[in-house]
Amino acid sequence: MTVLRYVVKSFDRSTKVIDFHYPNELLQEYNWELADQPQTLEEILLNCRTTLKYAIKTGHPRYFNQLSTGLDMVGLAADWLTSAANTNMFTYEIAPVFVLLEYVTLRKMREMIGWPGGCGDGIFSP
Repeated sequence: MTVLRYVVKSFDRSTKVIDFHYPNELLQEYNWELADQPQTLEEILLNCRTTLKYAIKTGHPRYFNQLSTGLDMVGLAADWLTSAANTNMFTYEIAPVFVLLEYVTLRKMREMIGWPGGCGDGIFSP
């Protein structure tokens, strides 16, 4: 199951919020031990599919929780974008658009709290 299919399925009311199994059942059904040798990409992808299979679908319309809310599609898209770009923001030369977005966002935030013309400084930290 790809991540995109998981997200789409998460919003499907006809699916379960979770495919619940007790811990001892999952421990018996799958090998969760850390291997001494590196795993192949195929094995890693299988582990990812298994993880999503038993994960709680927080984007599901029937998912309610006191600590976390549903899936934020804008946040997910931003996370995919930053993960795909796989850059840092040390300098404009390395990440021109991200550095500019940080600049204009921080300026707007300073304006919102009343700093004249958004004057000031700031930095985002992951």
